[in-house]
Amino acid sequence: MITLPFSALPGTPKLFTDYAEGIADARNYFMGHFRDLLAFETHLGGLEHRSCKREELYDILVRQNKQFRSGAATFSNLELFRQENTFPVVTGQQVGLFGGPMYSLYKALTAVQLARWLRDQFPAYNFIPVFWLETEDHDFLEINNAGQITAENEFARITYAEPEEDAPRSLSPIHLLKLDASITDSLKELREVLPPTDFSEELFRMLGGAYTEGQGLATAFARLLNDLYPDSGLVFLDPSDTALKQLAAPVILQELETFPTTGEEVIKRSAELEERYHAQIKPRAVNMFFIHKNNRYSIEPNDYGFFLKGTRQRFTRDELLEIANNEPERFSPNVLLRPIMQDFLLPTAAYVAGPSEVSYFAQLQPAYDHFQLTMPLIVPRASITVVERKVEKVFKKFNLPYHSMFLDDDEAYRQVGARNGQQTAFPFDAFRSRVEELLGEMEFAASEEDANLSGPASSTAGNIRKALSAFEDKLFQHRRQKDEILMRQIEKMHVYLAPEGKPQERQLNIATLFNRYGRDILPLLEEACQPFPAEHRLLFL
Repeated sequence: MITLPFSALPGTPKLFTDYAEGIADARNYFMGHFRDLLAFETHLGGLEHRSCKREELYDILVRQNKQFRSGAATFSNLELFRQENTFPVVTGQQVGLFGGPMYSLYKALTAVQLARWLRDQFPAYNFIPVFWLETEDHDFLEINNAGQITAENEFARITYAEPEEDAPRSLSPIHLLKLDASITDSLKELREVLPPTDFSEELFRMLGGAYTEGQGLATAFARLLNDLYPDSGLVFLDPSDTALKQLAAPVILQELETFPTTGEEVIKRSAELEERYHAQIKPRAVNMFFIHKNNRYSIEPNDYGFFLKGTRQRFTRDELLEIANNEPERFSPNVLLRPIMQDFLLPTAAYVAGPSEVSYFAQLQPAYDHFQLTMPLIVPRASITVVERKVEKVFKKFNLPYHSMFLDDDEAYRQVGARNGQQTAFPFDAFRSRVEELLGEMEFAASEEDANLSGPASSTAGNIRKALSAFEDKLFQHRRQKDEILMRQIEKMHVYLAPEGKPQERQLNIATLFNRYGRDILPLLEEACQPFPAEHRLLFL
């Protein structure tokens, strides 16, 4: 398998690339490194002494996974979870439409593969993969769409319940939203943009069976992944469950009783981190939201006690603590507190994280210390670009390096010309070299004539270089227009590999690939999600 360094992907945080490569400056912000078996051994030894309400969690997870139509392997894993030597490998993501972008699937499959790998390394323990469904977010516009490649080789987004342009932003948490009748419009639109194939009917049976009117978005998401991988053993967890919130109530109460300690400690770590890297998350005084009239509002302190940002709702300290004791399901963690709540509930061996998540875990050690928890080992998720045969031919035909998939169209076109010895009637590079030589001679001769002429000569040379550069752009556009076939091939390559200039895994949905290859592609994706090596992989079909 061909791999690329993570640094080749646009927008990847430096902290993540350094951590993936094992550079000490990044490793120092974590309790251990995912390549270090001794770090795993030490962490697992500590988890053996951690109390966990396994039976209560077992009952909740069995109930939830029956609702999600999980397979027999999942319930076998849940039976294992009742044993004290069983530890979860956790990942999580927002519940995007039709399964969301491909990296959501890659996270799930990495957790599955990592659990198997850990089982081989540490046979005295059991490991089960757990997917934490992000049902408490209220970023509906981030999950109501799915990117597809159309029959015309264009990138398009299929949307569900697209709000009017001037509609107020929804603050309702995802777990309170149910699919309405317009989901049939989204499925119809998807069928219209995808080309009909031998696999289309199976695809739409799966999607239509999961995404039905009246169904919750999380349930639809989990059912689809279970249909794709019925034997994965993946355990889905919906944290908005009232019974789970009751188990997590001590975290909610401690955050309210000790604020702003968590935020202040993380701010100290963030300041240290920012001497070299970028701090991913911004702590708050109270790192929780409150569900009020079915909307999710951040909790802010004031002289009276607390208020909900954007409302007139106020609480005294005692009032809010009483609600936390009696109705913990009305509280929702923010991005800082979510991992704390996760690892309070679960004895987590490892967390499978994307680039941004790895970056924000680097800020969180003080929060784990505050709640007297041990941070799990953080393992980068698999990162994959699927390269279809017709796209691979473009690379071979034009002798392009694979990282050129992340260049814009013009720069890729330039590289094609440079790598293939493009011959033209006007060899501009040679001409520019001659002009540069003459300009250098002019500047030298002027300074020799009189030092006062040096400045005007340099200015004149600069103006000539600018004019030459402007002409080069015109020449490039002229050649580009003449070579329309080549440009169409480059544009098509980028549609498939980096739609809208972003990595394929962040843009494309599984429906496009399943519609082309059917179930045959699923084991290939699963195999490509091995936890090592921690590099971006190219999967050639």
